[in-house]
Amino acid sequence: MTSTEVDAPSVKSTEELTTESVDEQRESLKSSPLSTLPAAIPSKRNSQGPSETKTKKTKVVKKPSAKDQGKVQSANGIPSLTSAPTTTAERVKKSRGRPKRQPEEEYISPVRVKLQPYKDGDINAIPRLPVFLPPSGAFPMWNSRDKEEVNLYLTEDHPFNRRGFRYIPCEAAPDLPGLMYRQIEVPPYWSRVNYADMSTQVLVDHSSATVVSTEKGYRMARANVCVREGKWFWECRILRANVSSADGNVRVGWTRREASLETPVGFDAYGYGIRDVTGQKMQISRGSDFMKDGFKTGDVIGLYICLPSISSQLGATPSKRSAKASKTLEVTNDVVSNVVRDRIPIRYKGQLYFEQFECVPTKEFQDLLNQKSSDDVLTRDLKLREQGLPTSSIRVYKNGKYVGTPFESLLPFLPPHSVPLSTLGARVVDDGSLGYYPSISVYQGGVAQFNFGPDFDYFPADLSREGSSSVGIHERVRPMCERYDEQIAEDVVWDIVDEVDIGLNSDDLDDSGGMSVEG
Repeated sequence: MTSTEVDAPSVKSTEELTTESVDEQRESLKSSPLSTLPAAIPSKRNSQGPSETKTKKTKVVKKPSAKDQGKVQSANGIPSLTSAPTTTAERVKKSRGRPKRQPEEEYISPVRVKLQPYKDGDINAIPRLPVFLPPSGAFPMWNSRDKEEVNLYLTEDHPFNRRGFRYIPCEAAPDLPGLMYRQIEVPPYWSRVNYADMSTQVLVDHSSATVVSTEKGYRMARANVCVREGKWFWECRILRANVSSADGNVRVGWTRREASLETPVGFDAYGYGIRDVTGQKMQISRGSDFMKDGFKTGDVIGLYICLPSISSQLGATPSKRSAKASKTLEVTNDVVSNVVRDRIPIRYKGQLYFEQFECVPTKEFQDLLNQKSSDDVLTRDLKLREQGLPTSSIRVYKNGKYVGTPFESLLPFLPPHSVPLSTLGARVVDDGSLGYYPSISVYQGGVAQFNFGPDFDYFPADLSREGSSSVGIHERVRPMCERYDEQIAEDVVWDIVDEVDIGLNSDDLDDSGGMSVEG
């Protein structure tokens, strides 16, 4: 049985949850096919002095009975690792352990959920790969670049990201007694396709997890690495596309998490793509002439992206940005944003995963697809450019030769520009994985391969100097393969920060194990 997308569960607002009974809350959470996900309650602290941060604790609610816990664990037949939810006070507590920020900035702490003890086998459990199934038709192909035959498969027995939710493998972490669980990687351990972040109809190779195709219409696969700041480069090898009608098609580019996996790159405002047939640049489903003759089997498309530093992005919102500042933002690879990872561990077919809120398209950007007249399109383009990140751009290369810069002033992705589904009670926060992802869309037999380096087929001459190790890391053009280890290091850092945060707030738990809320 293959995995399918399921509509997001209907979760009631926090105001409703504070007054409804235990049984009503439990029923409202049963609609989730993968877990009994508690509503995320905003836990905010405004650093404007003791008088404004002083709060009053609510009454501590008693710990639920074992009978109630058992009912929640069996909901939908899939165990949740959280205790039985009763009231808001038992699900969430406000953290007070992190340092204060500037007076005008608001600090948000992660939601705290009381977790159940580990089960037998959780400690030192071996991560499990997806099940690889051959497609309905024979699908081996010859990879002329690597001089080998490649077999492509569908994957199942793992959760796919769906509207409102995303999934990340995790494991028990006894050395982090506060968090209890941490994110992990599954083989192969390098930059590759993200098994959870691709369409269920995408075919992928088993060995490298970098070759993708499909037997269906346009379907997308995103990488497991993203760009948040700095200068980065990767290549897309076109293994089969655009030679005959039987070869299928490929689109390549960069997308954000909001971009639908059932569409080509550049279908909406959340992605920037290049078409193979016409070579047009694509965004919001509108093409413009860019690459003469397009590309086909045997070509290698190089994609470079430049984004300003996170610190510059945080200080360059449209309301604060000036024309002078827009020309002076620097690329410094700073990690200064308040990363908040609202996620809970769940079990899915015997494997542990973090379930967390996923960003979704906003109505404003969805409406852009419906603009028909040339005046509407012109107004839209001007508005998008005004919102864009200064100094940001995407360059495109074909077989090592510079083609042009099809996109500039890329749309910002940090909150409030990326938002989760509001009906789930999710908070608008930066979870550390917002950014632009290398993406490939394939169509009816088209085949392409991600090449994240460091051994590129055609590293552009005009980027060679910037790619040299003699250039400082803040200005160097880096291969996307380096982002893999960097992301792991960032996650470890935030694990430590959150663990300390929990330790400094142990007084928010009473002796009976009940959880209290300040506010």
